[in-house]
Amino acid sequence: MKVSLQTFGTRGDVHPFVALGMGLRRRGHDVSVATSTDFKAMVELAGLEFREIPGTSADHFADPDVIRSIRKSASSLRTALVMKRPTTEEFAHSVERMQEAAEDADFVLTSMICRGYGFSGATAPWGTVNWWPMTPTREFRAYKTPDLPLGQAYTRFTHAMSAQLEWAVHRPAVNRVRARRGLPPLKKSPMGTLGVEHPVLYPYSPAFLPPPADWPARAHVTGYWVWERPEQEPPADLVDFLDSGSRPLVLALGSAWPVYGEETFHAVRDAVRHAGRRLVVVGGPEGTASDDVFRVQEVDYGWLFPRAAAVVHGAAFGTTADTLRAGVPHVTVPCWADGPYWAARLAELGVAPDPVPFQRMTGERLRQAVSAVLDDPRPAERANLLGERVRAERGVDTACDLIESAVAAAA
Repeated sequence: MKVSLQTFGTRGDVHPFVALGMGLRRRGHDVSVATSTDFKAMVELAGLEFREIPGTSADHFADPDVIRSIRKSASSLRTALVMKRPTTEEFAHSVERMQEAAEDADFVLTSMICRGYGFSGATAPWGTVNWWPMTPTREFRAYKTPDLPLGQAYTRFTHAMSAQLEWAVHRPAVNRVRARRGLPPLKKSPMGTLGVEHPVLYPYSPAFLPPPADWPARAHVTGYWVWERPEQEPPADLVDFLDSGSRPLVLALGSAWPVYGEETFHAVRDAVRHAGRRLVVVGGPEGTASDDVFRVQEVDYGWLFPRAAAVVHGAAFGTTADTLRAGVPHVTVPCWADGPYWAARLAELGVAPDPVPFQRMTGERLRQAVSAVLDDPRPAERANLLGERVRAERGVDTACDLIESAVAAAA
């Protein structure tokens, strides 16, 4: 079986697809990954075939306008207005390249930004991936929609509203490609086919966020897609630091460091010192270490996080997954996009205190959050139990099973 995996974005958008591709290859399938050339080396290192989608997924946080927007507000819509976006023609060209990459495939799996492939007249069976719930339900609101006390009808309506917004982004390019292929334009949103006619895979943990009872049969929460690489040798001086005292907290803000800035490091360091604990800082601007602060640019989260008393992070999808798998509590400082969404869920489960939104961050709020996970044993106990469940899941294998079943059903 030939499978085309198509994704575009930052490392966090590509890494899970590579993990899935390796799982499919282990089962004997031919796998290609279509993405930007930024990740050609990553794809080929995993032994997968690379196919190019035009454009660059340059880090959003390299744009000063984006940084300024996020520092003012966590609104994704506000930030989207200042981001540099492809023209309709550029997007249409990318969709056509996605079609070329999938010409000989038995199944195509797309990320959110690549869904235009399916709507523009796909011939091979296809499904899609989303990093947060988008399938309509009465159990919870759609991502980034207002919290209004209007009952279950409103709750379900928020998903229709969210789908219409996404379709508005894809429609011009999709219909341009359909016209070139002699197909009629789509006047009505096809988003309702996802999870019904086409499978939707959610690569997060069902132990963290279970699928609602009213989801359609083809919407699946698989568990996280983890690239099980050989454990990297950690820096010897970091090992010495960890061995020289009690478990430290870890500050890991990933690619969003340019938004948070060195002032966030100082605020977190002071909160950790106030609690009488030590700190490991991963990434970020170059800064001075001290007896109670160790700074490292890169380290394997899978090795480091289980050795932490807690992880301070922005609640982005990938770092949230790594911290959940480690089974340690969280202190969240969300700044934008899905960060506030996942931070709220962590607090709801009791593995983290209430989030400290970056735009309203103060030293006092950080001290309270750090104290909450260190002075109360319950967050650590709950995180440990949840971590056991998350580690027991086999997200890649589950996703592979679903893809094989979809192809068999189509045949």
